[in-house]
Amino acid sequence: MIFDIDYLDQLIANGIEENPELEYKSAAALQRDDKKVMEITKDVSSFANSNGGILIYGISEDQTNKHLPGHIDTVDRKTITKEWLEQILNAKIRPRIHGLIIHVLTVTEDKAVYILEIPKGETAHQAEDKRYYRRHNFMVESLFDHEIRDIMGRQKNAEIVIDFDIAKQSNLRKGTDGKPALDDKEPYIYWMNIYAENVGKIYAKYINVVFKLPQRCIRGKTYDKRYNSTEEMKADNTVRDLVEPNAERYYAGIIAKPKQYGPVRHEPLLPGMRVMLKSVPINENSTDAGNEVTWTLYADNAEPKTGKIEFGEMKWW
Repeated sequence: MIFDIDYLDQLIANGIEENPELEYKSAAALQRDDKKVMEITKDVSSFANSNGGILIYGISEDQTNKHLPGHIDTVDRKTITKEWLEQILNAKIRPRIHGLIIHVLTVTEDKAVYILEIPKGETAHQAEDKRYYRRHNFMVESLFDHEIRDIMGRQKNAEIVIDFDIAKQSNLRKGTDGKPALDDKEPYIYWMNIYAENVGKIYAKYINVVFKLPQRCIRGKTYDKRYNSTEEMKADNTVRDLVEPNAERYYAGIIAKPKQYGPVRHEPLLPGMRVMLKSVPINENSTDAGNEVTWTLYADNAEPKTGKIEFGEMKWW
């Protein structure tokens, strides 16, 4: 994302409302007195204790419509320097938030807007008043003990992200001239691929995704939007090793001895790795509006995650 004056203008022009990952603060929110400093640490730590986000010092809130951006309200960069703000955040929030970036947008020589890009914390972060906070809707709230423990456990559990895409494959047959040609009735086959990516710092040994999709979207089923039946499927990170790759033998077109595979085992997903869990053949009309996949992810010692995505929102390749 590019943070510049055009970015601020677009937020204001489009009336982008504050949300759990975006907040506007006027220039007055940045002051050197103790009360304001404590509020700064509460606001910033609450982002890190939630899902991270963008905190903008330099846009006032609309006085009529709360939580909407009003106008650009620049900070006096001679009084409130980037270095001072950085020092406050590093010294007053414990532990410090690694990966936090302060973007300085210069409006005039002495006036600027500070945009804080705050990552999701790897553990719980304590504000200046020695309390822990989180963002809930438009509010900053104190964390309960069990919530603090859950956040501190982020480093102990794998962080898995589920992703989908659709692959278009040529459906070839032997033509009359003996050369490969597209099938007349079904020239292409479409596959929905499900991936798991480990974006955390702990490896995952067990991954299981239970997902549902409309039956009409499965290749070979009748595509009719009047029927709303769904089918449940599963995908996981199990593999079977090929132990005798040269075992397969053919005699007169018949398999005399199939390939030999070892027992099923789980292939650990290391930090930074992304693997395909499953491919499902789908109907070419699946990208019509209203066709969606719902899923639940289960992984090592982690709370189940749920989500949904329409076929039309999936990437193609």
